[in-house]
Amino acid sequence: MKERRLLIVALIAMLMMACGLGGQKEEEPEVVAPPAEVESKPVEPLAAAPAVEDAAEESAPEPVAEQAAVVESDAPMFFFDDFDGAEMSPDWYTEYYYYVDEDVEEDDEEYNPVYEISQRRGALRFDINSPYLYLYQIYEPHVYDNVRIDLEVENKGVNTNNISLVCRYTDYGWYEFIATSGGYYSIMRYYEDENKELAYGGIRSIRFGKEKKNVFTAICNSRTLKFIVNDVEIAKVKDEEIPDPGLVGYNISSEAYLPVQVEVNWVEISSP
Repeated sequence: MKERRLLIVALIAMLMMACGLGGQKEEEPEVVAPPAEVESKPVEPLAAAPAVEDAAEESAPEPVAEQAAVVESDAPMFFFDDFDGAEMSPDWYTEYYYYVDEDVEEDDEEYNPVYEISQRRGALRFDINSPYLYLYQIYEPHVYDNVRIDLEVENKGVNTNNISLVCRYTDYGWYEFIATSGGYYSIMRYYEDENKELAYGGIRSIRFGKEKKNVFTAICNSRTLKFIVNDVEIAKVKDEEIPDPGLVGYNISSEAYLPVQVEVNWVEISSP
C-alpha cells in the first residue's frame, strides 16, 4: 500500500462550524499515534494545509494505516457490497485521526482512541467511544477517473456523527463530500496548499435520529461534482483542479457526544 496522508484540518473546522460546536479548545490538539499493538508505518504528507479561520494554529495530523500490506488483487472495479460475508474485505484499509489536548500524557487512558470496526448482521459497524475521532475506509485495488459512490448509513447511537465520501484521492489532492449530524453539507477540495470549500448549505432531505437510514451519493464526472442525499440532489458544482484518477472511500467520525454507533448497510461503486 502506498503511503498516504489526509489533510483533516480544514474539514474539522468546517464540521465544527456547521454543527455549531462553538469555541476551540484552549490548547492545541495533539494527534495521537495508534496503540503499540497496531502495526503501522509513517505516511508522507499529501499536501501542506493552509490556515483557516478557526484552525489557524493547528497542523495537519499524522494518518495511521491499519492495513500496511500492498497485494495484487482481482477485486472488482465496480461492485455492490452488502456486507453479508463473515469477515471484512481486505480490499479496504482504515486510516484514523484523533485529537487530544497537549497536556494529555501517553500513559493516560484518554491518550489512545477507543473504537471498533466489525462486520456483523449484514452491516459494517462503527463503534466510536472517543471524541473527535475520524475513521476513513479507503478502497485500495483501483483508481477512478469518473465514479459514483453510494453509501447507506444507519444511526444506532447519538445523533452526533458525520459522514463523508471521498473521490479522486491523489498524491496532490482530493474531493470530499461532507454531511454533518446537524444537517449541513460541504463539498471540499483539498489541493496542495489551497484547500477550498466549493459548496455549503443545509440538507433538507436528511433523516435525523436513532435507527434512521440515509443514503449518501457522491458523483465525480469530469469537471462536475454532485452531492445527493436520499435521492435528492443538494449540490452541483464544477471544478477542474483535480482531473487525475484517484482512490475512493468514506468517513465516519465522532464529535463531542458519545457513543457514536453507525452501521453501513451497503456501499456501491459504479460508473456515473
